[in-house]
Amino acid sequence: MLKVTQFYARSFDLDHMDVFWEIEDFVGNIRQYDFYLYRAESSFGPWELLAGPFKDQYYFRDISTVMMHKWRSLYYRFEVVDTVSEERALFGPTSQLPEPDLIALEITRQEDVLFREHVGRKVWLFPVRTFGARCVCFDRVSGRRTKSNCINCYDTGYLGGFLSPVEQFAQIDPAANSPSNTPYGERQVNITTARLISFPPIKPKDILVEAENKRWRVHIAGNTQKLRSVVHQELTMHEIPRGDIEYKLPINVGDLTALSISAERNFTNPQHVDAASDLQHIEAVYGYQPRGTVR
Repeated sequence: MLKVTQFYARSFDLDHMDVFWEIEDFVGNIRQYDFYLYRAESSFGPWELLAGPFKDQYYFRDISTVMMHKWRSLYYRFEVVDTVSEERALFGPTSQLPEPDLIALEITRQEDVLFREHVGRKVWLFPVRTFGARCVCFDRVSGRRTKSNCINCYDTGYLGGFLSPVEQFAQIDPAANSPSNTPYGERQVNITTARLISFPPIKPKDILVEAENKRWRVHIAGNTQKLRSVVHQELTMHEIPRGDIEYKLPINVGDLTALSISAERNFTNPQHVDAASDLQHIEAVYGYQPRGTVR
């Protein structure tokens, strides 16, 4: 099976993205392999077929997208299909993002341990769509939605509204309860901050969901960088009022009774309760009886 050794996206133009790939040396007929290129707005998909099948080609120019959105990241995935054996292999994803050096990778690894095992709780991120099929509630002439609480786009203007949710661990600060009086009655406003590792990249209008079904909309997304590679993210969020259409976003996490929100060891006592066995173990390992012990 062919193996892709290089796969990357580059562009210095706002009208297109150039995608390149290379394969390792092999013995055989290159014409028996079909190539497919997929694109998504998230590294987890959903993926749409961008090009293919094509043969013996190692460059593609994506002219079907516009690079004007400042916070959008496009991801590409490459598939090789052996037309004889029908074997398939996927490579990627890749994106035009700064490549982290070894120090940035180690920072990310240590932060992942910190949030996953100590200070973070499991959340689900819904990246908002910024391109794709328009919803029926969107008026192309005025450039606005014609109704609110649309179940087809969740008030984003794009069918589906959000991409597939991504599971991650984040530290969310407590929010102060702040009521606000409006002509329509009291409005309960909660604003807070949160932080997590560099992945997945978060942009304004994305939604974070906690295990208690608290849903937050990202208002400001900041980060810390190492040679332009993101190693840490800081968020400012406000809680979505209960009853808004975003609470209709479905989350399928399997068995809720077995759902673990934080590291299990943080809720158990690891100390051994058998004092006699502990004393025997200390004597066997260190060769002495602890001071103050009586048998």
